[in-house]
Amino acid sequence: MLQTFPVQDLRRISARLHDEFSGLSHRCVERCVSDTWNCVEHLGIAVTPHLVERVAREHLEAMVNSVPPSEIGAVRGHRGPGHGAVPRPR
Repeated sequence: MLQTFPVQDLRRISARLHDEFSGLSHRCVERCVSDTWNCVEHLGIAVTPHLVERVAREHLEAMVNSVPPSEIGAVRGHRGPGHGAVPRPR
């Protein structure tokens, strides 16, 4: 059965997570929360704001931790050594 979700829950979750992950755009956080809600619903699990927040937080944390160190400076607005250099092969 398709469950609709209260928009205010999504907004509250997004606001809390955006405060925690301020380096990401508000839209990115909103999209993550919305996608998480839809995925949990699709899997047939009882959707609760608490569950959505926990899963979305894990996903956002993975996104932040997956940024290569050379790009962290660019994301935060300062240029570290090697900015503009050709990346080394992996």
